[in-house]
Amino acid sequence: MKKIGFIDLYDPEIKEKLETNNEIKYSLYVFSETANDYKLLNKVENPSSESLKEISYFCLSLPIGLLNFRILGFPFTEKEKLRKVIPFELNNLIMRGVSNIIHDFAVIDASGDNKKVLAAYMDKKTMGKILKRFISIGVDPYFITSIELCHIIKDKIENIASELITPKIISDEDKIKTAIEELKANTINLRTGEFAYTKDVEKSGKMLKITLILLLSLAFTVNANLAFKIFTAQNELSSLKQQMRGMYSSLFPADKKITDELYQMKSHMKNLNEKSDILIGVNPLELMTNLSHQKPKGIVFDEINLDREVITMKGEAISMGDLDAVKKSLSETYHYVAVSDIKPLSENKILFTVIIKDKSL
Repeated sequence: MKKIGFIDLYDPEIKEKLETNNEIKYSLYVFSETANDYKLLNKVENPSSESLKEISYFCLSLPIGLLNFRILGFPFTEKEKLRKVIPFELNNLIMRGVSNIIHDFAVIDASGDNKKVLAAYMDKKTMGKILKRFISIGVDPYFITSIELCHIIKDKIENIASELITPKIISDEDKIKTAIEELKANTINLRTGEFAYTKDVEKSGKMLKITLILLLSLAFTVNANLAFKIFTAQNELSSLKQQMRGMYSSLFPADKKITDELYQMKSHMKNLNEKSDILIGVNPLELMTNLSHQKPKGIVFDEINLDREVITMKGEAISMGDLDAVKKSLSETYHYVAVSDIKPLSENKILFTVIIKDKSL
């Protein structure tokens, strides 16, 4: 169960005691926080430091005698607008200027064209001393208000100015009721500016730092895992490249300069494909068989070239008759046979070229 401590600082000699180390008088109302409400558990006068440790967070109520007031008129009641213009108004009304005070405000009359706004303020040095005194005993109030002032504002007293000058003593029952209302929604909160409550912000900052550290640790782990995978992949790639180079060297031992195994292998495959295209449509074995069976007399073939569609043979003949006999014999097997480049040589020989096309082409 979460406990909330509402401190009522009622000591009439508070200003004098702040200048010394004398103990100040205050009451501690301990509330338990429920889903939609607060319940009073007990009330303690000047509690011990041990009992204060049981409290989750604190709120502080100042005596109305520490505060000063101004009733201002504005044509609007929007809080953000008022928060911006009130400091300028107070600066013209306070001799030492607004920089030396802590202030807050509450709308006390929203009727008519001239809305009434109560500005409450106190000396900044006094606020600093009060906070220092309470923080030294482990009390860092979430907000600072005045139960007496809030009770006057909530009662909507018509002559509020005179009530502020000579405030009436309110009962303990009214204090508890007003304290609960203030816990639900602040009417006045003087813990602003340089005295603003920062404990939750510090907690959020610490949680943010922890979250950031965890995220960085996670990122480091992910990056380390990724780096390991990259390193493993690079080792595997290096091993594959070595295997590829060994395979390439065994297939093409004549190549001594190897710069890109894949590219050079593709180049060799392209050449092999081109050479294989030459043999398509021509049966070299059949040609050799036919020539061996014909056994042309007086004919010697020096060169045979096989192309995709054409067979070119160069040779020597003893006479034109032998050359005609070869042509006639080949014409029985092939679709087209032609003899060209006939040139006489010494020793009664004839140089010739035979061009053949297969019947299937």
